[in-house]
Amino acid sequence: MPAADAQSPISWLQITVTSARAALAEAVFEQFDAEAVTVLDVGSEMAVENAPHEHPDFEASRIVGLFRQGTSAAPIESALRDALGDAAEIAVATLENEDWASAWLAQHPPLRFGQRLWIAPHNAPVDADDDAIVVRLDPGLAFGTGTHPTTALCLEWLAAADLTGRHVLDYGCGSGILSIAAARLGAASVTAVDIDDQALRATRENAQRNGVDTIVFTPAMDAITAQTFDIVIANILAKPLIALAPTLSAHAAADAPLVLSGLLSRQIDAVKNAYVRTFDFGPGASQDDWIRLDARRQSV
Repeated sequence: MPAADAQSPISWLQITVTSARAALAEAVFEQFDAEAVTVLDVGSEMAVENAPHEHPDFEASRIVGLFRQGTSAAPIESALRDALGDAAEIAVATLENEDWASAWLAQHPPLRFGQRLWIAPHNAPVDADDDAIVVRLDPGLAFGTGTHPTTALCLEWLAAADLTGRHVLDYGCGSGILSIAAARLGAASVTAVDIDDQALRATRENAQRNGVDTIVFTPAMDAITAQTFDIVIANILAKPLIALAPTLSAHAAADAPLVLSGLLSRQIDAVKNAYVRTFDFGPGASQDDWIRLDARRQSV
C-alpha cells in the first residue's frame, strides 16, 4: 500500500463506525481501498494494541477509515450497513492532513512485539532495553504501523523467528514495515515487492531511515520470477492470497516457512485449500477475527 509524499492531498474523507463487529468493518474499509484503518475502544482514544500479546476484547469499537480526497462516502456507508446492520453508528467527516497526522501520533504509542522488537514514531521515546530493535515509522497514507491486527500478527511471527542469514520475500510490502523489521532482526536480505510504485518508494525511504537500505531491495515483480527464498511473507487479503498461491509457492524454497495474513476466520479453509498441496500448515495465530496462517514448504 502507498505511503504519503509531497503530492498527497490536503484533506481526507474519514468514516468512523461504532460497532461490536470490528473485523467486518475493517474488511469493508479494505474493500474500498482505505488508506489507513485504526481500531479504537469506544471509551478511549488510544489504539487497541497497548502491550505485546495483549488484545482487549472490547464490547464495542470505534473503527476509523481514512480515504483519499474525492472518495464517495455513500457506497461505503451502504456496504457498512449491509455488513453491520442499521444499529451501527456511522459518522462522515473531512479531515485536514496535518490534523490527521497529529491525531495519528497521539493515538499510536510505541508497540512491542516479542521480547525486543518495537515499532515507534521517529520522535516517540521508547522505554526499552539496550538490545531492543526499534523500527521507526511516521504516519503516512495506508502504511502499516503495527496497530492493524494483520500487521501485528506478522510482526509477532518475525519477532519469534530466527532470521539470521535468511533471505526473505515480503510480497505486498506496503510501507515496508515487515521488510525493515526482518532486516533489523538479522535477515541477510529482504526482497520487498508491491504492485504500487508509491509503496516501493515508501519502503525504500523507510529502509534508508532505519539504516537497512543495503539489505532491503525493491525490484519489480517480474524481476524475481525465477528466485526462491528462505521465508515468504504475504500480508494482503484473502482473494489475492488465493490467486497468488502458484506464485508464492514457486518463490518458497524447500522447507521454507510461509506466513499468510490478511484473512478473516471464515476464509481460512479457502486460503488453505489453495496451498495445501505444497505446504504443511501449523497452528497459526489470531487477533480479533483476523487470522495468520503459518505453513512450511514440503521438501518434495
